[in-house]
Amino acid sequence: MPTLFFCIDLLWPTDLEPRPGSRIVLSADNQPLRTFADDQGIWRYPISLDQVSPLYLEALVNYEDRYFYHHPGVNPLSLVRALWQALKTGEIVSGGSTLTMQVARLRYPESRTLWGKVKEIIRACQLELHYSKDDILTYYINHAPFGGTIEGVQAAALTYLGYDAKDLTHAQAALLAVLPQAPTRYRPDRNPTSAQAARDKVIQRLVDYQVWDEQIAQDAQSEQVTQSPGYRYSIAPILARRLANQSDPGVIHSTINLAWQQSVERLVKHYAQSIDRHVSVAVLIMNSKTGAVEVYTGSSDFHDNQRFGQVDMVQAIRSPGSTLKPFIYGMALDQGLVHSESLLMNVPLKFADYQPENFSGGFTGPESLSHSLAASLNVPAVQVLERVGPVPFYLALQQAGATLALPGNERPSLAIALGGLGTNLESLVRLMSALDNNGTTQKPRFLMESAQEAKPLLSPGAAWIIRDILARHASNPYGMAIKTGTSYGFRDSWAVGVVNGYTLGVWVGQPDGTPLTGHYGRQTAVPLLTNVASRILGQNPMPARPASVTQQSVCWPTGQPEKIDLCDEAHDAWILNQTIPESWMTLTDQDNSLVSPTVRLRLALDSGLQVAFGCDLASNESTTVLWPAPLQLWLPEAYQNQHRLPVFDSRCARQLVATARLPFTIAGINEGDAMVVNEQTQGNIKVRAEGGQPPYYWYVNGAMMPTNGPNLSLTIDGEQHYEIIAMDYHGQIDRKQFNTYFSNSPPTDDSRLPITTDHL
Repeated sequence: MPTLFFCIDLLWPTDLEPRPGSRIVLSADNQPLRTFADDQGIWRYPISLDQVSPLYLEALVNYEDRYFYHHPGVNPLSLVRALWQALKTGEIVSGGSTLTMQVARLRYPESRTLWGKVKEIIRACQLELHYSKDDILTYYINHAPFGGTIEGVQAAALTYLGYDAKDLTHAQAALLAVLPQAPTRYRPDRNPTSAQAARDKVIQRLVDYQVWDEQIAQDAQSEQVTQSPGYRYSIAPILARRLANQSDPGVIHSTINLAWQQSVERLVKHYAQSIDRHVSVAVLIMNSKTGAVEVYTGSSDFHDNQRFGQVDMVQAIRSPGSTLKPFIYGMALDQGLVHSESLLMNVPLKFADYQPENFSGGFTGPESLSHSLAASLNVPAVQVLERVGPVPFYLALQQAGATLALPGNERPSLAIALGGLGTNLESLVRLMSALDNNGTTQKPRFLMESAQEAKPLLSPGAAWIIRDILARHASNPYGMAIKTGTSYGFRDSWAVGVVNGYTLGVWVGQPDGTPLTGHYGRQTAVPLLTNVASRILGQNPMPARPASVTQQSVCWPTGQPEKIDLCDEAHDAWILNQTIPESWMTLTDQDNSLVSPTVRLRLALDSGLQVAFGCDLASNESTTVLWPAPLQLWLPEAYQNQHRLPVFDSRCARQLVATARLPFTIAGINEGDAMVVNEQTQGNIKVRAEGGQPPYYWYVNGAMMPTNGPNLSLTIDGEQHYEIIAMDYHGQIDRKQFNTYFSNSPPTDDSRLPITTDHL
């Protein structure tokens, strides 16, 4: 007989190869977020014996197979008893199957015949020969049927009870021990009465076997089995889907903070509903030091199709608006180009073929770097990016870990300062984490086992200065440094911030790219960001100032340390690495940007007027400061260069005066001229700057022209009022205003349009 058995075992070997498991995504504290069935629609979540409540194992073994740890796979007494009961009653009272035989049936299903039972017995003996009792029991707890598409005790516990299998009560353990005997009849979600009766039978048997005492039994039987909906978990559903798609079957341990996630999900759902029925919201909260993402809401409501709720807006590529400006200024600090109070120009400027406008549409003249960043002014940001270089800036963001996309694979241009590229919330949070991590970005981590990945972006000093600027100018009670952004056409509203060791990001908009008119970052995204922070975070003081950052009083317009005779305005600035660069007097290096704002003059001793080179009048040297030429129209009269520079003394020879400076004027048209234009033709006017010092700055009706040369050609089309302003490098200004008319509408004295400079 043993020989026959070993022959069978050799010819028909057995194994306990587990079936492919389903996927379950857990929070950081091991609570279920979302579950996913396998390819056959079966819900099965493999676990080990030490992950199951001992109460369940106690109930299972003592109810199903008391001698499990003592028999060789088959219990002859149980089989004889089952046969006797069947003969006596005329029906099957007990099956006589051991747990090992049930495992054999689960692994190798057979027909319910005598021959099928024989093969089941043989398989059970084979399993006992090759596997330990723990191996056999582990297979059972992971493959036993629990009704419908539920297999295994973990799936049953999560589905029917809402608990992990390791946290079962005595009553729950007894219920799950008996459920596989009749999965359909005892399902608690469909037949709670039958389930409770079967459970109580198990409890009583454990009392009879003196496994549990009477008090435990009474308490357990007092628990009611209630009808439940067979709930499937759906917390952080978009992240869970993302992780499940990237992981093998089994348990997936995420970094999500369950309490924070649930709180934020409720908040964003109501917030989106308060705006518009098609609006969605995304929120990401990451530990700045470790990169662990503790809140991930990819949409405002996963189940709302009107809001495209299943579209993950954390990963969606969108225009970031102004959210990249902090890194432009930070890189400029690291390159020694600026300090926190550097003088920048918020005026109509044209950079080659690119002329940016501010979000408000207006201009304010001279602005500090700190206020330009805090107010998210566009023109100063482009001015600084031109010095940093759009290509190096783009590459630095990429190397820091950001996902970036250029339209049509174009070369990076100055437009990226204002959102002229694509990125996503995940990348913005990563970049922003540099302000809370000594200039180093942390890659967002979604799995507990994922390794940290840090990449440099800014120096610790530059990161601290940028964070200080944003925190001081942000109106929130949490000490949070916030940067907002609004994409072109109000399609995306952004807010990203750092506080209390965390980096937070918010996106609000419509996933299909439809404009959300009237909504922008500060109005729409910031309130949600601060609301989220108030629910989960405390106040966070600024980190300690790095030794590389010092404070220094600097002067405008020079940008240098304060000197009384060269100081129109004093500003307290953060200085990085003891570098105090001078103010930029023009736009680009090609425009002679290295010209100093400090000018040395020769002044006649008696008249105080300028003395030209070569003139022999008694004179001495004097020093004055000039403001950048493009700012002249926005300065108080006393600061304007034409009032700072005395005229040349007429006693000097005319040719010497001419070599120093000719009178500055616009030639080619007179003030108040009227130009008649035929309806069928276009007029063309050419004007030129005479005198002064190049480069020249031309403005037509408030718009800066692309040329810095002395000649301007203007095409006239139809009736219009024109104002031309020319300004030279030293700030001398000339203005000419004229009107154009159709040939059949000749001008009269009172038909001329009023002269106005409101656009300035």
